[in-house]
Amino acid sequence: MAASNATLEYTKNAVLTSSRAKLVVLMYEGAIRFVEQARYHMQKGNNAACGTAISNAYNVVSELKIALDHEAGGEIGKQLSGQLEGLYVFIMEQLVQANLNRTEEGLQDVIEILTTLESAWREVAGQI
Repeated sequence: MAASNATLEYTKNAVLTSSRAKLVVLMYEGAIRFVEQARYHMQKGNNAACGTAISNAYNVVSELKIALDHEAGGEIGKQLSGQLEGLYVFIMEQLVQANLNRTEEGLQDVIEILTTLESAWREVAGQI
């Protein structure tokens, strides 16, 4: 139990002291982990756990979408945030379809997109 509390405290401190870019990286990591969990549970036929994992991934992506600042960065910023919003909507739709149809095909696409975005944000966070 003490190790679990220590892990929770470490995670809490990491989040509270991170830059915005590092927080975005953490959110992508979490979303990827949840989608991978969903795939695992889907393969095992554990529908309840699969649904929970998909819901968690959906919630993370939804928060990323909500956090977009369409006014920052001028015209280029508006264009980039619009493109990110489109990707987030696509990801959310894929998660819903995977949950409804219990198919893995959309989940792999989601993992690939999230991994690409996470890698880009990791590079940005490293430059700050």
